[in-house]
This record gives sequence, C-alpha cells and structure tokens, in this order.
Amino acid sequence: MDFSATASKRVLLFLAALLVLWTVTVDSASDEGEIYAACNVVKYSKGSEFDRNLEALFKTLTEKAADSGFGASVYGREKPNQLSGRLQCRGDLSPADCGACSAEAVKVVRRDCPNAIGARVQLEHCFLRYENYTFLSQLDTNYWYGLVNVNNNTDTGFNAAAHSLLADLSRKAPASPIKFALGSSVVSSNVSIYAMEMCWRDMSGKDCAACISKGIEKLFDCCSEKVGVQVFMGSCTLRYETYQFAKHY
Repeated sequence: MDFSATASKRVLLFLAALLVLWTVTVDSASDEGEIYAACNVVKYSKGSEFDRNLEALFKTLTEKAADSGFGASVYGREKPNQLSGRLQCRGDLSPADCGACSAEAVKVVRRDCPNAIGARVQLEHCFLRYENYTFLSQLDTNYWYGLVNVNNNTDTGFNAAAHSLLADLSRKAPASPIKFALGSSVVSSNVSIYAMEMCWRDMSGKDCAACISKGIEKLFDCCSEKVGVQVFMGSCTLRYETYQFAKHY
C-alpha cells in the first residue's frame, strides 16, 4: 500500500483546542502519509509499568484493527498506569492495508511522541489515539484540524452539490455499522465531487451525527470556495475532493 501524500497541493488551515501541555508536528508530505501527530509533553519512564502497559495496548489495538478495521481497549488495572486506546482505519481499507497502516501509526507515535503519556496520530488511512484517562465513546467536537486544497472551485453549483452530498452522507454514516459513508455527485460535464464521512466506531449514532454536523459547519464556514477540504474532529472526519480518493463510490 502506498502511504504517500495525495497529489493535490494542500495547506495547513487550522489546529484548535489542544491541551496546553501538548506539542504538534505536521508532515503531510511524509512517506507514511502522516497528517499530524499531537503529543502530550509529560513523559513516562522507559521500562516502567506504564511503558509495558502501552506496548501491550499497541499490540491489542493493532491486532483488532487488522482483523476488523477498528480496535478500542483499556489496559492496566489501576491508575496512573491504566491506558485507554483507539485505532481505526478508513472504512474502505482491506484487512491487509489496515494492518499495514496500523503498524505505521504505532511507528509514527514512537518516532514523533517518544515516551509521551498521551498522543494522537492521524495518517491518511488510519488514526491512533491513547491517553492515561478514559476517552472512549465520549463525544469530542472541541478538537479540530483541517487541510485545504489551494485551488478554488469556479463551477456554478459546486457549493450546492457539496452541501447536498455531505448532508446525504451525514444521514448514512451514523446509521452504518462501521460509522462510514462514501458518495459522489456530478457538478458539471467535467467536474464531480467525491466525499467521505466517518466517526469512531465506539461512538453512538446520535453523537456521530452531532460530530458530523459540527464538522460540516466548520468546513463551510472556512473553505466552501475550495475544491478539496479535510476536517478532522475529535470524534469524526469529513472530506470532499474533485477526484476519487477511496474505493467503492
């Protein structure tokens, strides 16, 4: 599987609502398809119980994700060494590709967030998060991050078609067993829009819908004139492009 960045040129748009004691790295042109890594600056000791629990958590998450595309787990008996983790691949990935992305996500965490007590890593095809507190199944719309294509759309009806397509997917994704929906819409004879919406699978359908609604609001508030946008919320992801970036539209 090729984890190279997409061909369209993109710029960092926004990064908001991070905890104060976090650092962020951005590398959307990396070989791994890394979009960002956010790392808690508080460190654990190498060889500690926390370290052993984290390694066990990574193993559990990658095994689950390679099997079903999603893994969520709590590891460790007692605080402060108890960890929560989530690893999810994009819904159109094969088990083999999900396994490869999962392994890459762990590699990126170790490289970019060494010994951090919490981290979030977003690759193009999967997302990994772990914390030293419980966050699974909790709605998070405060954390958000976006990428935009530098090119503007000029076709009449582009925005209306994008609105309609995203609204349609916002009904389908929360109802999907894997909280994932793809769709496309024809704007003109030579322009089509391809879109994706996805929530973390441990979210309820109601919370998924709430996250997507907030994501659509942010997307069109900032960048409705762009031909491609990606919005990464704390609990969901939205994207539209003028090219096919996923399978099975």
